[in-house]
Amino acid sequence: MSLDYSEKRNYFRMNMNCNMEYSINGSGVKKSGLMKNLSGDGALIQIDQNVEPGTEVHLSIKPEKSLTPPLDVTIEVLRCDRNDPDHYEIAGNITKR
Repeated sequence: MSLDYSEKRNYFRMNMNCNMEYSINGSGVKKSGLMKNLSGDGALIQIDQNVEPGTEVHLSIKPEKSLTPPLDVTIEVLRCDRNDPDHYEIAGNITKR
């Protein structure tokens, strides 16, 4: 019996591409960004600033319809890559729900 080890994630990754708000290290300063994808234990976001690995970033998505509850999580930044001159792509583990 052969097992496929190509996918090592614990959770399915869901593509999102939706607007979100974020704040860094509990600063309370809210800025806008884009949630690129989300899984049970991580997130990929696009924002306009560099963030060092290990930094905590609070993410919030407020749905347009009240049928869906808001998403509020905190991630610990694992990596930050410059996407283009104006954007950074940040991957992080969800540490607080």
